[in-house]
Amino acid sequence: MIIHLTDKLSKKLKTGPLSKIELETKPHLRWYGNFFRAERVQYVLVTNAKSLFSVVLYGRGLTDFNSFYNEFLRTLRGYLTESGMRMIYERIIATESGDITLSKTADRSVLGSMNDMVNANKYMIETHGRELSPWDMAELINHTPYSAAGRGFPIEVFARMSIDE
Repeated sequence: MIIHLTDKLSKKLKTGPLSKIELETKPHLRWYGNFFRAERVQYVLVTNAKSLFSVVLYGRGLTDFNSFYNEFLRTLRGYLTESGMRMIYERIIATESGDITLSKTADRSVLGSMNDMVNANKYMIETHGRELSPWDMAELINHTPYSAAGRGFPIEVFARMSIDE
């Protein structure tokens, strides 16, 4: 699994300087992480590079890479299970979750889409207050079409990605 971290998230998790690493991997195993604040609350957005399928985590308590990674896997497993994609988690992600490579962000298209996601969520939090949970934010993202995902909904694109890719 390759996780590309933005400088903000890398600093928060105290990973030290990261280099850009380009390795071939299954599309389900390439993720981007970004840190943001909204209404004085910390959040972490984690997005699949190919589909833009995303989960959102509370940033509080994520003090190092291990705490982040464990929370990411727990949240991803729960979201995929709830969305009827538990098999993808069990067959691909869980089996590869022990082999992790950290990298600087590499794809400007993914980063641009993530910035759009962050801005949309900040707007929703400002207008709806703190009752918008990370789960609600992920639902908003995953049910919004993005051009970087072929104008598809991230949840549908992720579900259609072949297990054998």
